[in-house]
Amino acid sequence: RRRIPRQMPTGPRAEKPSLPETAPPSFMSTFSILRKGSVDATCGLIITLLSVVDVALLLVLSLSQTVASLFKGVTRSSSDLLLSRPSVVVVGGSFSGLWAQRALSDSYDVTLVDFKDYFEYTPGVLRLFVQPSWLSRLSGPLPRRRNKLVVGEVVAVHPTEITLRTADGEEAQIPFDYLLLGCGSSYAAAPVKASPREPDLPSRRRSWEEAAARLARASSVLIAGGGPVAVELAAEVLDAYPSVSVTLVTSGTSLCSGLPAAVGEATARWLELRGAALHYSSRVESVRPDSVTLVGGQVLSADIVYPCMGAPPASAPLEGSLASQLDERRRLRLTPQLQPAEQNGSPASGWSRVFGMGDVASLPAGELQLGHTAELNAHVAAENMRRSAAGRPLEEYPRGAVGCERSPRVFCVSLGPHDGVVAFNGLVLSGAVAAVTKRILEWTKVAACAERPVGVAFWKFGDAASAWLSMTVLPPPPPAPHEPKVILLFDGVCLLCSTFVHFLLDHNADQRIHFCALQSEPGKDILTRHGLPLDVSTVVLIDECGAHVRSSAALRTLRHCGAPYCFLYALAALPRPLRDFGYRMVAASRYRLFG
Repeated sequence: RRRIPRQMPTGPRAEKPSLPETAPPSFMSTFSILRKGSVDATCGLIITLLSVVDVALLLVLSLSQTVASLFKGVTRSSSDLLLSRPSVVVVGGSFSGLWAQRALSDSYDVTLVDFKDYFEYTPGVLRLFVQPSWLSRLSGPLPRRRNKLVVGEVVAVHPTEITLRTADGEEAQIPFDYLLLGCGSSYAAAPVKASPREPDLPSRRRSWEEAAARLARASSVLIAGGGPVAVELAAEVLDAYPSVSVTLVTSGTSLCSGLPAAVGEATARWLELRGAALHYSSRVESVRPDSVTLVGGQVLSADIVYPCMGAPPASAPLEGSLASQLDERRRLRLTPQLQPAEQNGSPASGWSRVFGMGDVASLPAGELQLGHTAELNAHVAAENMRRSAAGRPLEEYPRGAVGCERSPRVFCVSLGPHDGVVAFNGLVLSGAVAAVTKRILEWTKVAACAERPVGVAFWKFGDAASAWLSMTVLPPPPPAPHEPKVILLFDGVCLLCSTFVHFLLDHNADQRIHFCALQSEPGKDILTRHGLPLDVSTVVLIDECGAHVRSSAALRTLRHCGAPYCFLYALAALPRPLRDFGYRMVAASRYRLFG
């Protein structure tokens, strides 16, 4: 078939219509899309698997309870059982309060008191500034299946009762046999922390929607503060609105200065790469809704200013009868057993049945105000409440929770939904693994606070694992120079032991180890104080985690040496009987072989 040629125009040359120029996607942008997709897919898969396990556990527990009730029978009504049990009031429906509620509800008549009827996962709420619909994944109703729930604002605390104000403005008293105070904290940058004006989830959702709408209209944001909250908020804004100008002002010389230096370096790189302006060593004198005045008179302006400079404790209910037990930061001063204390550290008279925990508590030096730390407080507070009721000696914090004198430092700083920095003691990881970790922590913690079995089991295992890792493979960072040094007791007549001591003197990197012979009078006194016999077949190490013998003592001592010797501490992950078997073999023949 003959092809007919296309007719060309004979007039002025027709202009080809211009098409918008579109740059081909770069390799980095494609990689970023794939990376974000992989993070979402990984989180979705893990959460789906956890949900399936949760349903299976619920079925198994329901079936076992049904079978148990058929064979065991019920001899007394549940109301009679509740009346016969000591009454425990738990103030605060967040991390510490809900941990205590879960631990005590089966054995005591527990009343949970909060000004709201829902739990909100506070470490994840900064995403709600740009995605308020995420609230449904971070919140849930407070439990009431095994406990009573009273919604009201606590206005006063007394040795035998608390006074609260209900939603209709009336006051009521709730008596107690024991009281656990987890009042929490407030925050200047609304609505990071819920307030009594948000007693239910619909009102809380409206607050987040209003905050998100206000941010969406802004072209510049200024954040006063350099801690994890300030960093996470800046990251959420930059991830959702890349064209918005973000300025972060901090009085420190780095970001997240309370955390390992690697965290501050990683977060600063991430923010600067996305155009954030970071002002270090800049102390804020005053904050207005649209500007910040620095010490020296310089004024920085923006469409929105978020003050993120600390979270004062919600200790107003304690200002009356417990005023003398509050420190200069208005936190509740506590004894090592977490009971109210006087300024000199002695227990406050008349308050032996009251325990403090969480953000309202004045924690030991070096402790961070974190959700995980609050739950460790609750662990000791709940256990000491049981011991007090049974007339047994009380445990001290944090040894009662983690088995040593320094609690694990566990935290995760989000950098948008697909990036972040996660740290456990001195180990710091950044990137997608941190984003996945944060998402799993959110889901499981909300599940645990709702008393779902998979969440409760996940965090029981997580708490036990973190305590074990802190005592073995990944100990907390070394203490400040003014804290007590490590003491190594050794056999003063053993040539092998003396050689080991000389090795440590040459490689004692942090200069913390003090040496003492087991046979000396000071050595015997130290052994007596720690309840140990005089046994020259083992070295003894006294450190912040207590007394250690045999292989544990030797490996923990090497931890204070420089590289590569400190890496031998990883052998502590081996079972102790296996390690001690090798140690005993050497100890039994050391005189014959070495003199």
